[in-house]
Amino acid sequence: MKVWMWPKSSELNFYSDLLSDSLGEAGLRIEDLKHGKLMLKIGRARRGDAVHVHWVHHAYQHRMTAVMLARAAIFLLTLLYLRLLGVQTVWTIHNLYPHQVKHPRLERLVRTLICRCCAKLVVASESIKRKAANEFGVPERKLFVVKHGHYVGVYKSKGKDVRKAYGIGEEADVVLFLGAIKAYKGVEDLVASFNEVKTRDTYLIVAGKADERMTAYLKSLPDTENIVLDLRFVPNEEVADLVRAADVMALPYKEITTSGSAILGLSFRKLVVMPDNEFIDEYFKDGMVARYDPAERDGLTNALKTALNAKGGRTKPKYDEALGELDWSEIAERMKNVYQGG
Repeated sequence: MKVWMWPKSSELNFYSDLLSDSLGEAGLRIEDLKHGKLMLKIGRARRGDAVHVHWVHHAYQHRMTAVMLARAAIFLLTLLYLRLLGVQTVWTIHNLYPHQVKHPRLERLVRTLICRCCAKLVVASESIKRKAANEFGVPERKLFVVKHGHYVGVYKSKGKDVRKAYGIGEEADVVLFLGAIKAYKGVEDLVASFNEVKTRDTYLIVAGKADERMTAYLKSLPDTENIVLDLRFVPNEEVADLVRAADVMALPYKEITTSGSAILGLSFRKLVVMPDNEFIDEYFKDGMVARYDPAERDGLTNALKTALNAKGGRTKPKYDEALGELDWSEIAERMKNVYQGG
């Protein structure tokens, strides 16, 4: 079976590469529908093939309403054409909505119509399945749960002593925020909470490329004692050493569906601090997450305290069991079943 994947690989996230490679090992032929070249290649799909799309907002979003409508119409007609041709059309809903939305009502309409035009929809958890069904009016028989795989062995260590590079001692407690720094990721809340719990031997590393607003905020912080700001895109080859330098990974996101960063922390067997949500119960075991209610004033602060106090003293969580459920060979078989019949 031939699967036309959009995208097959990505420079920003190994997810696409890992999924495509595991499907190839499962006996499927994976073709690449690169961003910007979807329409040039889609005509080569034939009856019995599958076209699997992921971050579809690239196909239709635009700041001008008229242009967005035109782009959405072209994309929807393409999906309908493929279905008439006998091609399986599959969309993985990674997020209910993109993080940046200029036309909310139109966005909801377009995504609802995409759900109707696709033959099958894939989500990464039962909780997202329920949310997608409610938000877009999708019958549950059309939704399939295929979990997000782990990152074990994907990011290789270069042997860099990150603590030494940042001037942090070996005995210090280190909290890490890693990834693109945008307002919805809650970094402002994290900094405020860290400043409430920090001691002489507690450090916060904020590593990632910040947008203009967050750069201005971070560079104007009045209290940066024991806070390391590394405001640049962190290349893949530096990720392993950076994560290994931390005791705790903090993900104070204001909205979460499935978090690749949380799965990265799980893959490196790090204690994760994140808002309470159903995703945690589907991916993590006891003792792996310090969760909090984001509606509580001191929720994040108390979760950081809990995580830092747990260093070295917590019962060893069942990481092997949790990661075994996210094995890519199993995920490939589940996805293959979606393509071939559900």
